[in-house]
Amino acid sequence: MKRELSWFDWAVRVPIGFLWMIVIAIVAVPVMIYMTLLYYVVQAVSPLFRRRRAPRAARADREERVA
Repeated sequence: MKRELSWFDWAVRVPIGFLWMIVIAIVAVPVMIYMTLLYYVVQAVSPLFRRRRAPRAARADREERVA
């Protein structure tokens, strides 16, 4: 369903929509940069905290599947 845009739409809603789009971009770009940096930091630090685990078949707490 389409309708013609009124003067109120052009004067109020369109500018507010553009401002909201700019606000979202201003917030989203730093968050993307932060999350990317956090990912690389975690990838670099994770080998320091990795535990050596026994293979799956050699674990003592292994339960047999029935079904």
